[in-house]
Amino acid sequence: MAVENGYPLNAAGAVVFHRSARAVGPRGKTGKKPLRWTHFLGLFFALIALFLGVAQLYYYLITCDELSIKKVEVISSSPELKQRVEDYLLSRNPGNILICNLDYIRLSLTSLPGVKEVRAEKILPSTLRVEVYPRTPRFYIHRGLYFLVDEEGKVIKSETEPSDPAFPVLEDEANFNLAYQDKVRLAGQALDGLEPAARQLIRRLIFKADGQLEVELAEDPVRVIINAENFQEQLPFYLANREAWARLFGPLEYVDLRIQGRAYVKPLELSARESRGQKKEVS
Repeated sequence: MAVENGYPLNAAGAVVFHRSARAVGPRGKTGKKPLRWTHFLGLFFALIALFLGVAQLYYYLITCDELSIKKVEVISSSPELKQRVEDYLLSRNPGNILICNLDYIRLSLTSLPGVKEVRAEKILPSTLRVEVYPRTPRFYIHRGLYFLVDEEGKVIKSETEPSDPAFPVLEDEANFNLAYQDKVRLAGQALDGLEPAARQLIRRLIFKADGQLEVELAEDPVRVIINAENFQEQLPFYLANREAWARLFGPLEYVDLRIQGRAYVKPLELSARESRGQKKEVS
């Protein structure tokens, strides 16, 4: 028979539990040890060391000579604009490539005359690439100087006299103090609706105080008065009939086409006895 602590293990019958007569000591507490103030102090100093390390790393990166922008690549279809943007960027020292603000560069460059859109990117370790899209010239705006502008009326450059006859001159009796954008838009729409051959003949568009357009053509002294809304129909009508009217009435001072389907022509004075030309209607 097996016996343990004075009790049989394989005896027949119920097994009765009896407390041992020996004294049992108190059991110790189990679980995690409580955090002491020394633990918090050590964690605090560890965090300080981490922040100091990150700050030193950041300071090193933004002052490191290897990460300073040393090369500026400018891509543009306009050589003149490309050189202007390169000079602008190099004169301002873009600085460290990590802290270089691309949004600020885009905003600064789009404020330059002739710049329509800018795309910029950083190429590590020390290259800044800028792609510049130029504005497309459409007219000269005459306001003292001659300002070459695009379809939005944004200035590309200024000149004392127009250097390129391919772009017509826009003038305004109100000096463009009112509705500048609307007048630029109307002029653009008028030119866009013409055939290239007719468009190349236009030298000057004058916005009159009554809202009408006066047109001056190349090698043609006649002033042509046209509605801006019907410009595409009225100017070809004049070009098709001007030689016949000149044969019929002689040299003309102006042709008024503001009434649809009709033309009012005023011949020049043909002799000193005539005080003025006679205004005639043709259709």
